[in-house]
Amino acid sequence: MRFSSFAFCSILVTATCAQAQTQTVQQFTDPILLLQAVAKTYAAPVDTFQVEAIEETVRENEYLHERRTVYRTAIKGPGKQYRIETHSGDGSYIQVSDGETEWISSIEGKSFVKEPVPENWPTMPRIVSAGSMELSSAWRMRAYLKAEASNFKRASFLPEETIQIEDHTFSCYVVHAFSGDSDGAAPTRPYSEFTFWIDKKALVFRKQVQQLHGYAINSDHHIHIPVDDQITTVYPVMDVQPKLNSALFHFSPPADSTIAGFVGKQAPDVRFLSKDGSGVSLKSYEGKPVLIDFWATWCAPCIQAMPALARLYADAKEKGLVLLSVDEDMAAESAARYFEQHHYNWTNYHDDGTIGKAFWEEGLPFTILIDAKGKVTYYGFGGNDLALRSAIAALGPEFSSVKMAAGQ
Repeated sequence: MRFSSFAFCSILVTATCAQAQTQTVQQFTDPILLLQAVAKTYAAPVDTFQVEAIEETVRENEYLHERRTVYRTAIKGPGKQYRIETHSGDGSYIQVSDGETEWISSIEGKSFVKEPVPENWPTMPRIVSAGSMELSSAWRMRAYLKAEASNFKRASFLPEETIQIEDHTFSCYVVHAFSGDSDGAAPTRPYSEFTFWIDKKALVFRKQVQQLHGYAINSDHHIHIPVDDQITTVYPVMDVQPKLNSALFHFSPPADSTIAGFVGKQAPDVRFLSKDGSGVSLKSYEGKPVLIDFWATWCAPCIQAMPALARLYADAKEKGLVLLSVDEDMAAESAARYFEQHHYNWTNYHDDGTIGKAFWEEGLPFTILIDAKGKVTYYGFGGNDLALRSAIAALGPEFSSVKMAAGQ
């Protein structure tokens, strides 16, 4: 997305006049009627939209000097497809739906949730509260701007301007307004004043500056510290019915991330099938910890990880660990032949398409550790020998020696 560089875009403002317009636009003489027209733009029902915003907050008083920038993207595609992104000092979060599956990811937290799209989509994320608030704010941008444009009783025009945001130039009406009933004269309570740059063609906000005026309260509850916060927001993209690439609605988690929603939950009772058609259920191993390794002979990282997996199993099998490999090869014979050639002494099952799906397998190699009570304690991409040994060591004191890698 355009905000991945986290660079706050520069805005160049130059005065212009109505005669400079090269295209006929609707003229307004009443700023309140203009704001109402903007509200109608945001309220109009649309099948798809794309909104991108960059918000910079400057908070200053005699005790505090703070600057914070947030990048937000909200894209609604056909049906239940959507993509929401936020980036700030609190972290980066992504929420994506392809219409059937929803992913919610904390980039810095290296975790994600993957579940069927809920009925009340998009839902509040289930990772951390900071991410929940930011993603919710991003998705509701159009509704918030509609409500904001409808909220003013007093406003006035300022000279029209042309502003440049990134590579785009917009000819704008400029409106100055006050929140509530205040007009800024001798206020008796906190209030906000706004300046809006309104795209003359699209009738949407392209930039807004909100100035919050109020007072901070000290520990003795004496009001004495004046506060003047300024929030500047620009909207490089505010499109309805845009042409959208279907790739926007697919999410591939980073290789070092884990599913936040699986760990701590009961593992699904999948059934492993042998070559002769007989099978065994995962539940039959209850009472013993089970390590499941998804792999394939065509997967180079899987093959590279096999020797370390063999050493780990040698260290842990006498302590009660069960190791099951599940291959994702096209033909079961390929994996069986590989196991035989390398003399691996644990059981491998061929996936008929149900095992990986039950565990929401995201790629290969993929490893799942299940404790003796059937709960998932580790869920992530394979090949990380140290992390896997640490997870096994945490199963109980009898496994504590497994944490030390072989040869150390």
